[in-house]
Amino acid sequence: MAVSSYDKLLRQLQGWRYAPYAALFHVDLHNVRGLNRTAGPKVADRVIADFGHRLAQWAGADSVSERLWSNEFVVAKPIDHSQTAMEEAIALRETLMTRQPNANDWAQAVSIGVTCCKPGGDWTQFLRQAALACEDAKYRGLNQIVVHSTAIEERRTQLVNVEYLEDFRQLQTAGALTLHPQPIFRIGGGETRLAKAEFLMRMEKNGVVMPLPRGMIESLERFGLAAELDGFAANYILTWLAENGAAMERLQSVSINLSAKSVADGNFMYRLFNDVRGARLPRGQLCFEITETTAVEHLDVASEAIEEFRSIGCGFSLDDFGSGLCSFGYLQSLAVDEVKIDGRFVRQIAHDTPSREIVSAIHRVAHATGKRTVAEFVDDRRKLEVLREIGVDYAQGYLFYPAIPSEKLLELLGLAATV
Repeated sequence: MAVSSYDKLLRQLQGWRYAPYAALFHVDLHNVRGLNRTAGPKVADRVIADFGHRLAQWAGADSVSERLWSNEFVVAKPIDHSQTAMEEAIALRETLMTRQPNANDWAQAVSIGVTCCKPGGDWTQFLRQAALACEDAKYRGLNQIVVHSTAIEERRTQLVNVEYLEDFRQLQTAGALTLHPQPIFRIGGGETRLAKAEFLMRMEKNGVVMPLPRGMIESLERFGLAAELDGFAANYILTWLAENGAAMERLQSVSINLSAKSVADGNFMYRLFNDVRGARLPRGQLCFEITETTAVEHLDVASEAIEEFRSIGCGFSLDDFGSGLCSFGYLQSLAVDEVKIDGRFVRQIAHDTPSREIVSAIHRVAHATGKRTVAEFVDDRRKLEVLREIGVDYAQGYLFYPAIPSEKLLELLGLAATV
């Protein structure tokens, strides 16, 4: 059986002797795919080989330097003190950013993760720490250096936890997953009227219905199961719509959320399109909510999906608007029906002038591009009055109701729940 690059590296490190400390660097070389396309595979191979050679030269004879796979490399170098690890990483970055003669006009960039190692430590753990730090460096931008810390581990545990996969499977098997609608009220024109509902994922544990744990959805996305969760939500809402026609005579629409991974999954979106089309819903009954970040990161794919689903009568809402870096220009180019204003601005709107001005600006531009506005996290009457003064169309939050059982929604609509 062939030995993997990782196993080969691990054996080499386990037999390596150093003192008093070592710095372990996980280095990611960016844009290799672009170089392959523009300059050709031969040039890319020469660049990668040269990159590895310069890594080894910088590290020196008493170090370990190996290509892990593809465009990722690992270097272990003896150091005198743990505090010099960052200085060494900066020197490494300077060495690697020297222009390579084989790269033509290639825009080279790297990400470097660093961890400090003591003799007798677990190299499997050290490699993991350096890789996590490198991943954090890539998230921060280009040519970033991150030293591993407990904060990275804590954030990783919160957002990506393999145990959540088992929890998710157990919830599925036990039939403990459900969706609860949160009512959305029309507040324009001085009225307060139940108009719509957003169905939110919930789980039942020990007889109590609650939101999914923080980090579960992120973990499912990480491990490729976001489409499975969104598929459950879609099946639930289509069944609910089929069984509650009377409720939809009194509601404008109901909505569910689609994750970024699901929107970018062509197979999932194809199946969802066919399921929705097969349901033959009245136009406007079903709305999909996608976040601002999803729309921007997958702009072409999101725009195509919006157009396709609008052709069969679905609406779209741009959720958490203002939470990222979205330009007002996207409001004109994206054919969404409404904009949900991020709750961080609504939370402070009653006493914070900048928050009020931001909400006003979002509302004005949204209306100018033919879109309705929804304010999230409305939890007291002062905020509601300010939103009315601005002219926001809808409000959602604890001032009205949290997410509630479907039976309660039917009661609010003056309907008896179907047994």
